[in-house]
Amino acid sequence: MREFLSVNNVAYEDRNIRKLPEARAELESRTGDLVVPQLFWRDRHIVGFDPEALADLVDEYRQT
Repeated sequence: MREFLSVNNVAYEDRNIRKLPEARAELESRTGDLVVPQLFWRDRHIVGFDPEALADLVDEYRQT
């Protein structure tokens, strides 16, 4: 997911849930789970590497 976003010039904040207890707590609070990767942007929530969902997000991101 990181590489896909970088190649498409989409800015993102990478949070390591193994190193940052507050990031782990936030993810668990938001989703009830600790599955990674997850991406949150506006009303979108993508779990795992989903090329179609990510391509849609890139298109929407570029329109902003």
